[in-house]
Amino acid sequence: MEHLRSLVLNSTYEPLQFTSARRALILFLLGKAEALEFDGFHFRTCSTSYRLPTVIKLRRFINRPYKASVSFSKKNVLRRDGHTCQYCGATGVKMTIDHVIPRSRQGESTWENVVAACRECNLKKGNRPLSMAGMRLLRQPRKPKNLLFTMTPANTPDSHVQSWAKYLTSLR
Repeated sequence: MEHLRSLVLNSTYEPLQFTSARRALILFLLGKAEALEFDGFHFRTCSTSYRLPTVIKLRRFINRPYKASVSFSKKNVLRRDGHTCQYCGATGVKMTIDHVIPRSRQGESTWENVVAACRECNLKKGNRPLSMAGMRLLRQPRKPKNLLFTMTPANTPDSHVQSWAKYLTSLR
């Protein structure tokens, strides 16, 4: 149960965060939240069995004065691109990042200029722009709009992701 997560929505159905399934169940049982989606997972005690909610909605509005943006980091770039090389489409854990316009040619470390790349493509491209290297991107890099994509827990059951998709505009 410790690895399971639940999506927490504000009273306006705005996604706030992910929390542990245990905390979501406690908020539901205390009456502080309403369970919107359930899955096949249960929490059992000696006398009772509770269905674990995958999505809960808080009964009171939580004021968030600002919208935090997704911080730029290698880990978040790899998550945005799904650990997939943006040049050849290879997937795996041995990914690196590559500047589309190399830093030596005044390319900046921004969301729009950095992509995930396998080591082979990164070496092939080298210190050249795409046109000189004879390569092209599979997908144009963009800054993620949704902060929650960086917090989407790894090893999440597909049934959880499907129930979250109704409330999140994009998990990536």
